[in-house]
Amino acid sequence: MGTTVVVGAQWGDEGKGKVVDRYAATAQAVVRYQGGANAGHTLVVGGQKTALHLLPSGIVRAGMENFVGPGVLFDCDVGAAELAIAERCGAKVFLDHSAPIVLPIHRIIDAARETSAGGNAIGTTKRGIGPAASDFWLRRSLSLGDLRVPADIRAVLTEGGYFAELCAIARQHGGPATVPDMELDPYSLDATIAWCAEHGKRFAPYLQDTRKMVWGLIDHDAEVVFEGAQGVLLDTYHGSRPYTTSSSCTAAGVSMSFGVYQFERVVGVTKAYATRVGGGPFPTELADVLGEQLRERGHEYGTTTGRPRRCGWLDTVALRHACRVGGVTELVVTKLDVLSNFGALATCDGYVFDGVVETNPGALTGTVLRGARPHLRAHAGWEGDVTEARTIDALPDTAVRYLEHIAKSAGVPVSGIGIGADRDAFIPCTIVP
Repeated sequence: MGTTVVVGAQWGDEGKGKVVDRYAATAQAVVRYQGGANAGHTLVVGGQKTALHLLPSGIVRAGMENFVGPGVLFDCDVGAAELAIAERCGAKVFLDHSAPIVLPIHRIIDAARETSAGGNAIGTTKRGIGPAASDFWLRRSLSLGDLRVPADIRAVLTEGGYFAELCAIARQHGGPATVPDMELDPYSLDATIAWCAEHGKRFAPYLQDTRKMVWGLIDHDAEVVFEGAQGVLLDTYHGSRPYTTSSSCTAAGVSMSFGVYQFERVVGVTKAYATRVGGGPFPTELADVLGEQLRERGHEYGTTTGRPRRCGWLDTVALRHACRVGGVTELVVTKLDVLSNFGALATCDGYVFDGVVETNPGALTGTVLRGARPHLRAHAGWEGDVTEARTIDALPDTAVRYLEHIAKSAGVPVSGIGIGADRDAFIPCTIVP
């Protein structure tokens, strides 16, 4: 057996939840190792949709062991709601006692900063991830383990005027005096302590040293699936800064969170086209009727925020970059069915800078992508419904050639194809570069 890491090979929203769910069928454990409730992983089983944001996708499987690691920024309200799903499904959940907490005031700061930034907003989910990550790196955040003792909560929040400083930052950026959709006053120290303590009682039975437990599983050759959030192109180190998330979205994120460095496979998940939500450069964006058609056909609206996603042609330059820096050893291509009956297709196989086509521009910073004009390659489309196909031989020849181009461009094999939302709408395959 072994360890499998699933990462997004684009800007997130690639369909990782479905892929993780598939690998979980033969695994003993599913592990979230980074990100927070800014993720949106959707599972469709028997036509029933489950949207998850924080806990691993394995919580819908009875008996499955699910771990939330020390690198996950933990939103207690979301965690409590999803823990109820896990309990209802009969799954096992283990929460790392050192996972940092996202406070209600962090969400206020995040939303206020985005609003005050106007046209320069990054486009965050306003879940408080950035402010909470900042406090973690400043070594002053609360952890899940702290919530068990109210005196410890107060000590952390008052040391050096920490909580008062957070409230001042929120007001500085125009944060509201009251928040109607919150059940507590996020500016109140006592209310925040009570909120933390209440959640501490809820989560106490689930707190563990998840690193030790996961190491034990790996040492006994259990199959473990590490579930990534967001996508490599949003990685805080390798993404298009400043339009990135606040964690490492690559396989290296597993190493940072769990100290695990050897994997059997790293599966990158990419759509057959490209989407991006929020701000940031997007060289292949289709800001026209074609983009609208992709959005409606693919139901491209955010799981976390409901925002419409920006849509465009598949960018194989960015995909190849994501495979390289993300440690990807194979690809799963999702939503191939969306392109059926779409007409002629295109992919980006290079960026044009000052009239020169560059196929390997190096780091894909925000500056690089803003100056890039896509060099497009045309592809024939295909007709018919592919959602009932279960072997690659059942796909139209032009669809197979499109997939072969993806494998060749990315430099890694395509090992699976998603051709619908349901768990079973999947084709295992081996398409070599």
